[in-house]
Amino acid sequence: MASVSERPPRAWKDQWNDELAWVGTASPEGDAPQAIHAAIVRAGLTRFGDVASSVASTLFARDSSHAGFIASIGFFRTWYLIVACREIDRLRDTAITVRRRGGDNVPQGRIG
Repeated sequence: MASVSERPPRAWKDQWNDELAWVGTASPEGDAPQAIHAAIVRAGLTRFGDVASSVASTLFARDSSHAGFIASIGFFRTWYLIVACREIDRLRDTAITVRRRGGDNVPQGRIG
């Protein structure tokens, strides 16, 4: 399970607690969409931050296994979290629905 203590990238701080639901196809194309689908559908994660952390961990582990020591340096982990957040935003309103946590009426804009 993803770390709930993960610090959100600044651009996604307001979205970190939003609730996500997968509404796209059962077999999305691409590593990041597949990881997002797995986090939401298979692992049952619904919170933006949990999904993003799970996806970042999946992508980081995939690349670390191919690149070896240099990829395992924790410095790069933040970049994977940003990639995960961008992918969630990219799939918003097509494969993912987003519900603002707490019911505020804050406009949902894409970032990245």
